Amino acid sequence: MPAGEEKRFDAESLLQSLMDNVPGAIYRCHWDEIWKMHRVSDEIESISGYPASDFLDASKRTLVSVTHPDDRDQVDEAIRAATDAGEAFALEFRVLHAEGGIRWVLERGVKTIERDGTEWLDGIIFDITERRASEQLRLERETEAARIEELEASRARIIEASDAARRRIERDLHDGAQQRLVVASLKLRAAEQRAEPGTGAAEMLAAARAELDSGLAELRELARGIHPTVLTALGLIPAVQALARRCAVPVALEESLGDRLPRTVETALYYTVSEALTNVDRYARAAQATVRIRRDGDVIALEVADDGCGGADRSRGSGLNGLADRLSAVNGELELESPPGGGTRLRVRVPLG
Repeated sequence: MPAGEEKRFDAESLLQSLMDNVPGAIYRCHWDEIWKMHRVSDEIESISGYPASDFLDASKRTLVSVTHPDDRDQVDEAIRAATDAGEAFALEFRVLHAEGGIRWVLERGVKTIERDGTEWLDGIIFDITERRASEQLRLERETEAARIEELEASRARIIEASDAARRRIERDLHDGAQQRLVVASLKLRAAEQRAEPGTGAAEMLAAARAELDSGLAELRELARGIHPTVLTALGLIPAVQALARRCAVPVALEESLGDRLPRTVETALYYTVSEALTNVDRYARAAQATVRIRRDGDVIALEVADDGCGGADRSRGSGLNGLADRLSAVNGELELESPPGGGTRLRVRVPLG
């Protein structure tokens, strides 16, 4: 066998081996308007659903004809731009499968010119549908995670703004209306002392002062409910101690907190204790309750327990659900255990930082 023929035979063998074994559709196209196939491996059938014979010499179809209509122009332009610049190309585009549906492919190729001047387009096409689906799923998950993160941040900002408004209203009430009413009460007391004892004027002044003092007490209670001054000034433990003193059920406080907590965390935990003790007062029919607050590493653990009738259910009221929303804004978790007749135990864990 002449040397030249042996060389061509070896090249043909190598090409055929590649076409048979490489997991992609190896092809050679004529350099023309429709990229008419001169050779293509059988892998094209798994990609397009059509046998390789359909593509040879454009007997039934071309690669252009199975390319998604929306991708055809840009694929053709990208191939010609790369080859005009003497560069290889790598493109991702969609192929219409014979059985319906779309396959994503990666095509790599280069323009080649034989010694006689014949121009070819040589390349390989890989099916990357699964990879694209994985990338799309990852992108969707990242987008959803970013959306959830933004929603959580937005909720935290809304709660912080609400708490700031509460503090401002409480401060305005304390520094404004309450102070004016205290001054008015003192003036009424002074006038009452100067009035003739037993007269109608003295009785009217005494009655007016009593009404004013009652209104002042209600205003203080309202201000405390809006936002307790002691929480802002002294922190969580003194504020919880004040809640325990006002509770009709005896409350034992066990705490090992140490330093003050971030303001948003203190506020969330305070309103959790406040809601829990309010429920103990109204519904639990308990003899006693316990509030436990401790630092467990980088987590604050809170528990409010009572020995009442139990049966508390988050689905039947908005109070605990509102607490759960508030706690989630500081990445806290709320757990309720309340078997009928077995008391109620509310557990909260809030990470710091």
